[in-house]
Amino acid sequence: MTITARVTVRRATPDDVDALAEVLAEAFHDSAVAGWLIPDPTDRHTIYHRYFTAVLAHGLEHGHVDTVADRSAVAVWYPR
Repeated sequence: MTITARVTVRRATPDDVDALAEVLAEAFHDSAVAGWLIPDPTDRHTIYHRYFTAVLAHGLEHGHVDTVADRSAVAVWYPR
């Protein structure tokens, strides 16, 4: 069986930052490095959300941030 899905990538805006920071915070939350760096899971989520909010804001201002309609994916690009 072949399943084909079309996903439309769009440029993110400042209105997307909170939702996309959540996606990134969840994606990195359970990594081994995350547990070592910030042992408490509640603190880790809060710190990661704040960190990725800053990363996304920087990306929007100095690079390029992509997402999809439901904001379930994000890519941050910086120029060389």
